[in-house]
Amino acid sequence: MSTPKRAARHAALIVEIRKFIAGAIFFNSQVAERFHLNLTDSQCLNILDLTGSATPTQLAARTGLTSGGVTVVLDRLEKAGFIRREPNPSDRRSLLIRTVPESMARIHAMYAEINQGMAELMADSSAKDLEVIIGFFEKANRARAGRNF
Repeated sequence: MSTPKRAARHAALIVEIRKFIAGAIFFNSQVAERFHLNLTDSQCLNILDLTGSATPTQLAARTGLTSGGVTVVLDRLEKAGFIRREPNPSDRRSLLIRTVPESMARIHAMYAEINQGMAELMADSSAKDLEVIIGFFEKANRARAGRNF
């Protein structure tokens, strides 16, 4: 049952999520520019960093990019020294894309201050509150048109 108070909470939550996303996009764009990447390239790199590795087909599915688009992104990331292509031990017809740890360390350094602030914020949260927040984001990520990693 929806009440006006519950509807107002939902609306307020949507506003705060939109603010968070907008801020993250602008910050991520600034980081990408610092490393002479575009935002799409940097987010593909982010997905690879989060998942450890992926085939080009998996990366296309996770991003919604075409296979040709992924190839262009990977060419740029490889040229810039952020990824390497390796034979896939599970399928000799495909490749695995992995990040280059030394290059990723430079990008991770850009997020150190934000990560420290988030750690401080989370330190004040109970384990139960953190479980609720994690659960919310897991559900939200699953709800996004199947583009999950």
